[in-house]
Amino acid sequence: MSKLSVVATPIGNMKDITLQALQTLSESDIVLCEDTRSTKKLFAYHNIKTKTISYHQHSSVKKINYIIELLRQDKNLALVSDAGTPGISDPGGKLVEAVVKDLGDKVKIEAIPGVSAVTTALSISGMPADKFLFLGYPPHKKGRQKFIYSIFRSDYTVVIYESKHRIIKFLQEMQKAKQIVEKELEQKIVVDTVVCRELTKMYETVYRGEIEEIYNRIINEKESAKKGEFVIIINVRY
Repeated sequence: MSKLSVVATPIGNMKDITLQALQTLSESDIVLCEDTRSTKKLFAYHNIKTKTISYHQHSSVKKINYIIELLRQDKNLALVSDAGTPGISDPGGKLVEAVVKDLGDKVKIEAIPGVSAVTTALSISGMPADKFLFLGYPPHKKGRQKFIYSIFRSDYTVVIYESKHRIIKFLQEMQKAKQIVEKELEQKIVVDTVVCRELTKMYETVYRGEIEEIYNRIINEKESAKKGEFVIIINVRY
């Protein structure tokens, strides 16, 4: 029986990878990569020689069918994203869905667990994490306002991702939404926020405070403070 291994890889520090992940990546016939260039850096660091092919959000149906055909030929494949756990806000989940639909129990699908930016950020947030709501990336345009207001309706800590291109815009939108909600409810609310940038990397930065404080810190810091990928954790208190 062929096997598809969904392998978590480091989100920054190359040493943050399990022994099982290293063994799986080394022993697979082919590794499917969101970006082969990123994966080859990891391979070079850990001296892994396995063949790689690309699989990402723009991959065609033809590419998916090719991957399924490899599994039909009893090839053992590993799936990795650029960083973290495949399927968490990346197209890995769509591939797993297609494999399950086409091959069912004819292929073994296994998880090789490890790092995820969501749980990494939550673990240092100091916010309630026994229950939390992960919303991924906000929509760029359509549905963005509805997305913002859903954060204020959540009974749980909310975790989202945001890019360096929209972090300032997101923080501005949150402040505006807070003012509107306060006016509607005729009461003050607190939006406790933790913003994590470049987790586990050399320039890791964690901002803590109310939404206005964090916005002012980021907007007033050097341009470098606006670089990288962001994990934002929010807890609204009424």
